[in-house]
Amino acid sequence: MKDEDELVRLALAPNELVAALWRGALEAEGIPVLVKILGLGAAYWSTLAAEHALYVRASDVARAAAVLASLEDSRNGES
Repeated sequence: MKDEDELVRLALAPNELVAALWRGALEAEGIPVLVKILGLGAAYWSTLAAEHALYVRASDVARAAAVLASLEDSRNGES
């Protein structure tokens, strides 16, 4: 595996809904995303409230971080 293909943790979403929003925004920009559920939620109860880690290729980290930053900016009312 090349270094630029290595998966890197991009962000930690507080719950499944935020993870889905972030994943959709990244995939809309052509950035493949791996979402991993953290904690015991997957084994014992709903994963809705569990934290979710989002991973992208090392070569996509800068662009992916910019996409997530633009989501935060739009949430805060910035252009």
